[in-house]
This record gives sequence, C-alpha cells and structure tokens, in this order.
Amino acid sequence: MPQYAIEHNDRRGVVTLAGDLTAALVPGLQSALKGVLSQGADELVFDLAQAAMLDSSGMGLLIAASNSLARNGGRIRVINVSADILRLLQSMRLAGRLNASGRPDAEVRHG
Repeated sequence: MPQYAIEHNDRRGVVTLAGDLTAALVPGLQSALKGVLSQGADELVFDLAQAAMLDSSGMGLLIAASNSLARNGGRIRVINVSADILRLLQSMRLAGRLNASGRPDAEVRHG
C-alpha cells in the first residue's frame, strides 16, 4: 500500500505523504509523479505534514521534480514542513528553490 496519495486537479498535483520521504518511498512515488507531469501538471505541491524525516533520496526526488517543472515554466511547493526538515533545507540552500514553508505550529527560524 503506498505511503502517499496524489490528487491531480487540472494543472496541479498535490502529493500528501503518510510518512517520511526516504529511499524506500522514492521509486514508486517517482513513477507516479512522471504520470502526473505527463498529464500536463505545471505545479506540484508536496504536503509533508506527516513526514519527520527526509533523506538524500527524498531530496533528490524534490530537486528532480523542481527541475522538470522549471523546464516548462512550472513550480514546486513543499508545505507543512517540520522545523527540523526546514532547517535542513535551509542549510542546503534548497528551501527557496523548493518554496518550502513550515507547519503553522512549528517554531521556524528563517535565515
């Protein structure tokens, strides 16, 4: 059973994770995202509200999705990011590129 759900409405795909974005999840999710992009989506929103961890494979997936969308004038957004994941993305200078925003209840320092 997938640890994610994808809603595709018009030109927007919303990916809701039911856990961490790690190497175990990436292959299946990558395949599903190719399908969404091939149907003309120009925006992907990743909801990480239930993710406590993001590993290098997960970051690679987000970067690849961002690159694919940017080639066609689209964009990615990563929302409901935990404070820890947001700090990681900021330290790697990826938070802006991925349009990452924290959880409303998280104590997030931007820098």
